[in-house]
Amino acid sequence: MAIEQFSRGDSANDSGCPQELNFLSICDSIQSRSSIATVEKKKETGPHPADEALYGDCMELDFSVPVFPLEKRPVGEAVAVSVKAKAELEARPANKYEKIVIDQLNEMNDEAKFSIHTKDALLRDADKFPPARNEAEKTTVYQMELFGFSDRDLPAGAAAAQPYKRLVTVTVPDGAGSLKDCRFEFQDRQNIEQKELNALISRAQERQSDIADSSATENKLPRPNDIAFFTHGIRTAGVSSDLYALSLQLTNGHSVVNLDWKSVPPTEETGLDMEKKYNDERKRAAESYPRFEKLIDETIKHAGADQTTIIAFSHGAMFNTKYLQHRKSAGAEQVHHVIFSHPDVPCRSLPQLGADGKVPAENRLFSCVAKQTHVIGSPADMAMTGAAKNDEPRVEGQWKLTHYLKGTDEAYARIGNGAQISRNLVEGSGGTYVMETQKGEKKDLMCHFINMESIGELMNGTAKLKVAAGIGAEK
Repeated sequence: MAIEQFSRGDSANDSGCPQELNFLSICDSIQSRSSIATVEKKKETGPHPADEALYGDCMELDFSVPVFPLEKRPVGEAVAVSVKAKAELEARPANKYEKIVIDQLNEMNDEAKFSIHTKDALLRDADKFPPARNEAEKTTVYQMELFGFSDRDLPAGAAAAQPYKRLVTVTVPDGAGSLKDCRFEFQDRQNIEQKELNALISRAQERQSDIADSSATENKLPRPNDIAFFTHGIRTAGVSSDLYALSLQLTNGHSVVNLDWKSVPPTEETGLDMEKKYNDERKRAAESYPRFEKLIDETIKHAGADQTTIIAFSHGAMFNTKYLQHRKSAGAEQVHHVIFSHPDVPCRSLPQLGADGKVPAENRLFSCVAKQTHVIGSPADMAMTGAAKNDEPRVEGQWKLTHYLKGTDEAYARIGNGAQISRNLVEGSGGTYVMETQKGEKKDLMCHFINMESIGELMNGTAKLKVAAGIGAEK
């Protein structure tokens, strides 16, 4: 589940940032059907006037019912065929990136399941690379070009990251219902010029629009010209970042530009000091950021700000918060969407409250730079202690995981109850907090993952979002 690994730290009491804000709750899979029925009844009778006054125009997402009903797991003989085909694929000689890709896929839970947009997304480059059917193996092979920026292999003293493209082959067995059922083969990256990157983006937008025009209504992208920019978290390999970007692309349906800053994956690290590794990664991100700013500006200008979604996972959100502050200072046009998933961003990096306890409208970062901003957090995300450590002082010698497993002290409540750092991040800055518990076949202690399913719904969903009953009183 795209887990980011770093040290867990103790946390002091809340930082003094106000806890009151407009946030929403994505219904958990264990939510009672009675509450769902209440939601349905409200849809029929209309919202209560008090609700409208309190929450205004918002959306409601119910993740307790199937979001993607058209993609189902095979049954009976189809299962045997799918299992056999997958086994045959895995038995083939792997290319040099294969082990990393397989390891990362294994870490994902069922957030990697196909969406209603996956089939169309696989066809984005079908005009250039026609899909190949293998009847003997009951598979279909698709090829796609990934693209983005990276500063991993720049010459010494280089001032800007390098645009690149990368060919990837995706082999999909019949009956597959998840990215984890597929085989991904990545070729080496090829450095390109900004002009070629712009051409690839224009072509992707045109293809998405053409495919949407011929898609069934339920599969159609509501905004087919949108392009997303994704920034990964710490301790991530280059091929892993491309896999995450591709996974987002295949689940939400929109082409993704990967902002691959120079991070060191665990396989390349030396030493055992986790806290030092985490701090070194934060420094690398800060050093990488200036190499990307101008390129991101130029690419968003080409794609169109209104067609741009910015997505960041964990410490990638700190990277993008700097970029958004740059756009605000420059008076740049608003982008359409900003979505931060489990962000590692200290509150002090955002505008602070004035004497009246509020943030002036002109300083509300998110509402100034984006038409919609969502911050996804989890009630059990202990990895958010990284953000808390950046934001608040800690007691020396209390960097112990067992301290948080007790679940009774203030530090656990500070981080474990709704990832309070996420609420502090958006409070006063014009964003919306999305609370999500982990769903799926794996239950991970950190509960720290990219949330591809939720990101796709936030980008493409048309339903109304409401704050769940009782949540509004939780501070």
